Amino acid sequence: MSIASHCINNLKQLQTILEKLSNEQYARPLEILSNSSIGAHVRHILEFYICLIRRDKHGISYDKRDRNKRLEEERSYCLQMIPAIISALETYTTDQELLLTSNFSEKSDEVVELKTSLFREVAYCFEHSVHHEAIIKIAINSLCDEIEMVETFGVAASTVRFNNN
Repeated sequence: MSIASHCINNLKQLQTILEKLSNEQYARPLEILSNSSIGAHVRHILEFYICLIRRDKHGISYDKRDRNKRLEEERSYCLQMIPAIISALETYTTDQELLLTSNFSEKSDEVVELKTSLFREVAYCFEHSVHHEAIIKIAINSLCDEIEMVETFGVAASTVRFNNN
């Protein structure tokens, strides 16, 4: 299975869970998330994918993502974006070299450039998603018990394999 296929399956899992939430649950600031919301974490996940999709032909910078509040506050808009992201991922069949630019400093404007590839960045988006889904899972469990999630939601595949042995 390709890395893009793993991302697609993961996004479909996220979509299924989001369909069970009300918009109020999705957008509500939660103390357990330091007054962030489930929507803020979903926005963060999706914007990394969107940034990758909208990259120029040689490079990507996650620092330049939109931080679109609509993705954070409107569950229905978010649910419209997931299929669009999936459609783009379905086209990723050939790897290509990319240049990642990022500023890792809080105080300076120093930009670091790193050689990477399309598939490496797709893998990064996948791992980034799982990390934030673990946080989303904590938030959902703090909200209510009636929203069912697969047990492995928000758990890295390597951890699932380790726990199964």
